[in-house]
Amino acid sequence: MKASKICTRRIHDSPNVQEGQANGPDNGPDSVLHEGTGALSPIPKLQEYLEPGPVRWSSCSGWIIFYLFCLEGLSGILLLLYYRPTVSEAYESVQQITNILHYGWLVRGVHIWGIHLLVIFLMLHLAQKIITQSYGAALKLTWVLGILLMVLVGIIGATGHLLPWTQGSYWATTFLTQLSTAIPVIGESVKILIRGGSEVSQMTLSRFFALHILIAPFLFTLLAGLHIFSARRSLIPKDLLLQVLMLLVLTAMVFSLSTFSPPRISTKADPLNSILNIKPEWYFMASYETFQLLRIMHPEKQAVSVILGIVLHLGVLLLLLLFPWFAPSQDKAPWLKSLACALTTFGLLIFLTLTLLGACS
Repeated sequence: MKASKICTRRIHDSPNVQEGQANGPDNGPDSVLHEGTGALSPIPKLQEYLEPGPVRWSSCSGWIIFYLFCLEGLSGILLLLYYRPTVSEAYESVQQITNILHYGWLVRGVHIWGIHLLVIFLMLHLAQKIITQSYGAALKLTWVLGILLMVLVGIIGATGHLLPWTQGSYWATTFLTQLSTAIPVIGESVKILIRGGSEVSQMTLSRFFALHILIAPFLFTLLAGLHIFSARRSLIPKDLLLQVLMLLVLTAMVFSLSTFSPPRISTKADPLNSILNIKPEWYFMASYETFQLLRIMHPEKQAVSVILGIVLHLGVLLLLLLFPWFAPSQDKAPWLKSLACALTTFGLLIFLTLTLLGACS
């Protein structure tokens, strides 16, 4: 009681704090009174992140993405107990996990289907943010962090694709890393930096292994924490039971897919026996088909086609990163929500069309 009276007296007696200020916006529950000066300063409390927030699809999809990433980490740790990251033993260790170890096929299936679902929900999350225009001035940092998280998921998927050391993964990695040689002046150096040499070899496998299990997941965890903090999202859902039920359904979906469509393993990589029908993962199929179409359009200028493809992909990435800075708000342009919805649908249709073309070619 004494402390309360002293604080009240200081607020009303201080010449720098007016009576109307005591009930102003800066005098909320997050404001702290400094005893020496009698001034008020807003200090955000951890409590606002722990208070239950409203149930929205954006928060639901965020929880799903976080849960799938944790599932990927757990299944990856179990696989890491038996996987051997060497050219001579990588394929045999994956064979052992898939065909010999009890429920090894299930753990590997959860790991593979988990990354597929993670990409799908990231794309849905991005589409929802564009349609609802959740990229205001206060959320620009959140938006940029979200796009960088999608890039990291792509890196995790690309590096993990090589680890089984199969024919498909070897030649897909060879094709992907060879694209960098079309970059003027620094192209060859970039390829050697990625591969660790002139060819896809043990050094490439070691670098991709380190990126897949350590560097990319660490950066994803760091950026995901900053993403949640910058968005000022509640860490506890308003309807926790509904969220838990949703995650249980998702778990059942992942295990069902892993059981009824278990992962298979093709032939071991053979650097001396190249294959023409390279098929990357489905989430890279649209990019792969884009490069193929450009090469067909300019068959006599293959290097120019590759450069155009790289510029196109970098342009799309830059467009997504800078989208909040040039997109008008819905208050200034009410018709923008309909336009954003139409453009998002058009972009998804292009992505699906190129993916289907790549899968059927």
